[in-house]
Amino acid sequence: MTTFNQHKQRLGGVLAQYRQGFNFWSLMPLLAVVLFAVFLIYPLVRMFTESLAGTDSDVLGVYVELFTKAYYFESLINSFLISITVTLMAGLVGVALSYFVYRFNVPGKIAIRAAVVLTLVSPPFIGAYSWILLFGANGILRKALVAGGLDFPSIVGVPGMLVVLTLQGLPFVFLMTSSALSSVDQSVEDGSINLGRTRTSTFFRAILPQLRGGISTGMLLVFVTAFSDFGTPAVIGKNVRVFPTLVYNSYINEAQGADFSQAASFSVVLLVVCIGALLLQRSYAKRHAYGVSAVTPLAPMELHGIKRILVIAAVYGVILIAVLPLITVIVTSFLKTEFQRFTWNFTLDGYTTDATLLPALGNTLLFTTIATVTCTLAGAIIGYVIARRKTRLGSTIDLLSMVPYAVAGVVFGIAFSMGFGSSPFFLAGTGLILVMAYFMRRLPYSIRSISSLLGQLGTSAEEASVNLGVPPSQTFWRITVPMIVPAIVSGALLTWATVIREFNATAILYGSSTATMTIQVFSNVSYGRYENASAMGTILIVVSLIPVVILMKVFGKDDKILV
Repeated sequence: MTTFNQHKQRLGGVLAQYRQGFNFWSLMPLLAVVLFAVFLIYPLVRMFTESLAGTDSDVLGVYVELFTKAYYFESLINSFLISITVTLMAGLVGVALSYFVYRFNVPGKIAIRAAVVLTLVSPPFIGAYSWILLFGANGILRKALVAGGLDFPSIVGVPGMLVVLTLQGLPFVFLMTSSALSSVDQSVEDGSINLGRTRTSTFFRAILPQLRGGISTGMLLVFVTAFSDFGTPAVIGKNVRVFPTLVYNSYINEAQGADFSQAASFSVVLLVVCIGALLLQRSYAKRHAYGVSAVTPLAPMELHGIKRILVIAAVYGVILIAVLPLITVIVTSFLKTEFQRFTWNFTLDGYTTDATLLPALGNTLLFTTIATVTCTLAGAIIGYVIARRKTRLGSTIDLLSMVPYAVAGVVFGIAFSMGFGSSPFFLAGTGLILVMAYFMRRLPYSIRSISSLLGQLGTSAEEASVNLGVPPSQTFWRITVPMIVPAIVSGALLTWATVIREFNATAILYGSSTATMTIQVFSNVSYGRYENASAMGTILIVVSLIPVVILMKVFGKDDKILV
């Protein structure tokens, strides 16, 4: 009887542990689906239904107007042409820059990568504003060139938009290509050369095909960013009509009458274009996936003489152009302005005379911190579900986690405004609605970072823990989490850096008491308060630099940590 009772107690303990683990992990996939349903599907569906609510006889009336009225249709075509051009330019420069830095003996690689990351996490329209300060009608460098007899055109207009948007998109291609290069095995290059091909032919015939997945991902991000950005065109675009500006203006104008059907319809079109680009890229990457990893990564090659000088000049020339706007913002934040023009008089007025600086900074840090913490916690659990818990809902969750990549910031803002800003939630203008939008918009960074690392790690440690009687839920926190700390930190820092620069969604959702730094910078630029705009821009740049510094401190100074 004693033996029977002992077996019974052991069996009861095992069943209790099983139920505990089962309840936790069987619930997580369902909760993940509910989370995406509430914070992603619901607002997007609400936006779509709103797009059909403003017409009585013809539910597609607004969509018909979009493709039949020249004013609307030309804006859409302009956005396509500009975005495609920018994507191609950023692709060419980004791939070349990444290959030069990765393969050749270029000095200061860690500084180069840090500079690229810094341009990525800096608010995009700050670059546009800086280029106006340099090469606008009254730009500092343009005036110097004109005084020297060179008739240098103003950067305002389409050419300026192409340059600025290309520089903003360049980091995406650079980082994705660098990551793809790290997975190419040295044997591929050696085999091609042994078969008689030159190094140039080897690059195009053997190495480049293996980079297509990473390059296409980077170019997708460039296209979506360029196609959906209305801050940069508003600052530097002059009279050029682009579709995101049309969407934003429609929303602002219709807000007066509480009829958002046109803005919702335009947002749906913008959403369809971006998701269409995502699906095309995923299909392309899947068809050209090699599914290999590098046993021996590509070895750096030594260049000498004129070749090395040319490569170094090309790399640092691009980097200097990319960081020049950031340097300009920092320098001009200490210069006094008179009649909307900078003088060479040193001042701290930009930091001391704007009463909105401290409240905006407080809002930015608060909202960014909350969004980062929630994204990290949810991303860790959902990433684990995708990588480890092979359930029927896993593929659905994986697909849903990719959708926010393709949802433009202005679309997120309008969707959340329609879904949560009015009845029955009435969260318009609150900090909560901003945090909710930031959370869903940036959640994929943590999910993809963690699920990708878990896909590369074995399960033996976790299985051993469960076999020793530790419930799966406790195994996750005690065993799995310590193993994925690098991915957790990386995802959290990337979330922080991208949330803190968010402008497009914030411009739709903020209220008078919840304005962030990006909103106040844009406002100061719009009203010609350049001292204050530069001061706020400098603070944003410094705060955006924090993740890069932490990443270097935590993981060391290896130049690959910023890939």
